[in-house]
Amino acid sequence: MILINSSPKNALKIFQPFLPIFVPVGIGCLMGTLQQRGIQAKIVDEQIEDHVLDLINSHVKRMKPPYIFGFSVLTAALRSAILISKNLRELYPDSVILFGGVHPTAMPEEVLSFDHIDYVLKGEAESSLVEFYKCIKNGKDVRHIENLCYRDNNGIVQNKRVFLLKGLDLERHPLFPYDLFDPNRYDLGFVISSRGCPYQCIFCSNRITTGRRFRFRKAEAVVEEIDLLYHRYKKRYVLFLDDNFLVDKERIYELMEEIRKKGLDNKMTFNFQARGDNVDSELLKEMFKTGFRSIFFGLETASEEIMKAIKKGETVAQCMEAVKMAKKIGFHVSATFIYGLPGETHRDRMDCVRLSRELKLDMVRYNNSTPYPGTELYEIAKKENRLHVQGLYENFVSVSTFIENPLKTIPFSYVPKDNTEEEIRRDILFSYFNFYLNVEKLKQIFTRPEQGVGWFNTGERLKEIVCKAPPLIFLGFMLWIKFFQLFYYSVVKKETAISLGFFLKVFDGLLFGKKIQKHKD
Repeated sequence: MILINSSPKNALKIFQPFLPIFVPVGIGCLMGTLQQRGIQAKIVDEQIEDHVLDLINSHVKRMKPPYIFGFSVLTAALRSAILISKNLRELYPDSVILFGGVHPTAMPEEVLSFDHIDYVLKGEAESSLVEFYKCIKNGKDVRHIENLCYRDNNGIVQNKRVFLLKGLDLERHPLFPYDLFDPNRYDLGFVISSRGCPYQCIFCSNRITTGRRFRFRKAEAVVEEIDLLYHRYKKRYVLFLDDNFLVDKERIYELMEEIRKKGLDNKMTFNFQARGDNVDSELLKEMFKTGFRSIFFGLETASEEIMKAIKKGETVAQCMEAVKMAKKIGFHVSATFIYGLPGETHRDRMDCVRLSRELKLDMVRYNNSTPYPGTELYEIAKKENRLHVQGLYENFVSVSTFIENPLKTIPFSYVPKDNTEEEIRRDILFSYFNFYLNVEKLKQIFTRPEQGVGWFNTGERLKEIVCKAPPLIFLGFMLWIKFFQLFYYSVVKKETAISLGFFLKVFDGLLFGKKIQKHKD
């Protein structure tokens, strides 16, 4: 079996050379289970390979038919997965082609409308994939397997959907197989201590695979992986990739106790993602003592009304209090806002900019709202007749305004009523320039990426910096184009409420390192 991660090398466009390459975690979890059951499989990752088909062909030469090609597919990577799988069908007509991951789980009928795709496996597929492999290799029928979707004479059949229900399901899984991924090509500084999130945010696609069921692993197993990362891979910073780290506080205290037993609290630092309403001062203080230094909040909006509309289940006030609490203790605090949510206005977006400054956030992302299939936002966009799908979802990119070439923009997949794509795009650009265009903020972006507080993986060796110089110059050029486009539409054509004073303050901040003062739109 060959597992293929469909994520093209240019997924992050102009920022691709500067950001770390993350391990395809879903495939890694599957590989761990396959190895545990004695099943031989190979990984092919489009993120790092230039000649994917050639690599697959070299693996196939050492395998026995029937060949099984399993694709892990996110929405934005569907086009790439379709193209490669079509080529494989032509090269190996008797092979079995299986799609899994978030997008096939949400849209199995759509995926199976492509004749060359044989099966879709929904959700968390560890146990189902093992059974699927054994049946195919032994010439047995697979149609009884849970979570499997396939075609028959009556159309598309979707078998019973089964979710992993208990923590015990995760306890049976092996440690993550870090050894399968080259540390010179990937950032291995991560660990997964839980899966799932019980909340109902309308924009989140993670719950499609986990069914809003939260499960966590034993603290001993998690810390065993952290210890491995420290001693074998020399990692000093670890990111917890949990969907929602603080859902169960009792297990966090158990995890901290195990970290301290191993003496890792004074040797490593940790980063995690949390909700504002899950935070309390006592917990954060203990976490800080244990080596947790960086926290990420999905703030999403500065509007209490929009918070209710997106079913976040917490308030702006709770988020603000959580950020202030974390900053007071000493955490590096990052956050994300989403622009273009239902019912949003230009004023709401400018309130997000003000909130970013008021909270003195260390880093911020301003994403464009993206209605991924399987989410409630997708259904809202369809109902409003405001869903825009370009090709095979090539425009379903939540960071499109940030990463796109300013001369070739990526159309938004959704624009709420009483807004325009151009207005939202300019508000996103304004927000980034407002927040980052001063000397101190730029320093934060380019420094200490190994500690999780910088965006760019520039590295510490001179050779790495020199190699990145040409794309860095190009990146700078593209950003200046974006900046002057914003200037043209704001000051010259007066199509936005951004004033000339803002641009003068930006230049002042760049030249003299002064912070941009409060902008009045």
